[in-house]
Amino acid sequence: MIKRSAALAVILLGIGSAAHALEFQPLGSGSLGVGGAGVARTYGAMAPYWNPAGLAFAPKTVTVSLTAGAGIRPEGNLAQDIDNLNSAKKGWDHANQADISSLPQALALADAFNALNNTTAKDNLRLTVGAALGAQVKHLGFGLYGTFEGGAIPQPGSTNLTVPTDLASLTTFAANAQTALDGKTVLIRGIALVEVPLSYGYAFDLGKAGKLGVGGSAKYLRGEATSMAKNVGNTGSSDLTKDLTKHLKSSSSYGVDLGLLWKPTGATAVGLVAKNLNAPSFKVDGDKITVDRQVRAGASWDALSWLELTGDVDVVSNSTLVDGIKSQHLGGGAEFHPFSCLKLRAGAYTDLAQSTSGAVTGGLSLGIPWLYFDLDGAYGLGSVKYNKSTYPTEAKVQFSTNVAF
Repeated sequence: MIKRSAALAVILLGIGSAAHALEFQPLGSGSLGVGGAGVARTYGAMAPYWNPAGLAFAPKTVTVSLTAGAGIRPEGNLAQDIDNLNSAKKGWDHANQADISSLPQALALADAFNALNNTTAKDNLRLTVGAALGAQVKHLGFGLYGTFEGGAIPQPGSTNLTVPTDLASLTTFAANAQTALDGKTVLIRGIALVEVPLSYGYAFDLGKAGKLGVGGSAKYLRGEATSMAKNVGNTGSSDLTKDLTKHLKSSSSYGVDLGLLWKPTGATAVGLVAKNLNAPSFKVDGDKITVDRQVRAGASWDALSWLELTGDVDVVSNSTLVDGIKSQHLGGGAEFHPFSCLKLRAGAYTDLAQSTSGAVTGGLSLGIPWLYFDLDGAYGLGSVKYNKSTYPTEAKVQFSTNVAF
């Protein structure tokens, strides 16, 4: 049995290394509060999403979980540069473009356009939303697990504007500015993915080596995808998030997940999950968004009767909807449960695929054993400037209602 399990793990890793995927979003089960970790610690209603092998060790006969959350991740100067260009264009449009007095407006327009034109893939805006209704009955799991991921980034190709110095060059600048504005666009892409899985987990007794859970999910997938190029001359920063949900095109597919969860002792667990092994794709106008394979490993340890330590890592990097940006999650944390009615969580995570400063996380659970509520959040350690104010590079919040008996 150990040899077979090792072979299955090698297969999962080999499949995952051949392709990349959308980001693996933390969803429910208090995972966000412990650094986005859940592969080796989720055994109830959210196990079909995190790792179906967790169903093999479900401690309750029935659990039901309802969760919702959202996050935003602005990086670099995209939002500020777009608003600066929008303001400069308005000033230029109201100026007498054939008069030397309009040179200040021309200078402002050139500076704003060139700043936006010189952005890279690291200047982007990403938005995530998650909602789920999950259920677990003994070793079976099912439900509706929904995630949304969107991103925006300026497309390359334009050349910088030359600042005019006299009336003769002002006429040339006016023509060049209009051409540049007409040709500069922001690529906006988004996908809302709903998973409807039927999952099952089974535990094998390995004797002195503990127990090994093996699980799988067969999923119906419904995708709502959008892909559009927005002209920067008519775009404000607020349009980037609004347009992520416009012109969505629907299509259906299916997915297959496999997972392992080894428990060498009652207090320790090591998990591995491969999601969307068949790499389903969804079509939009002139584009295709593929939900490629994801592979994530995790571990958990009940260090004390009131303390659990846990962590997850993406085995391979995942693509995102922002061209040129990949993600590879590494995170973990601790959950303190000194009383049956209270749990406190703290953690952190970072992105191994990017030189970002990551985020700190926290959360709590309140309630009685058969009904409790989770509240979790994340706060980016980096900062971006917008309208002369400083904001974190990331912010997330998530709430869950859980029933177990």
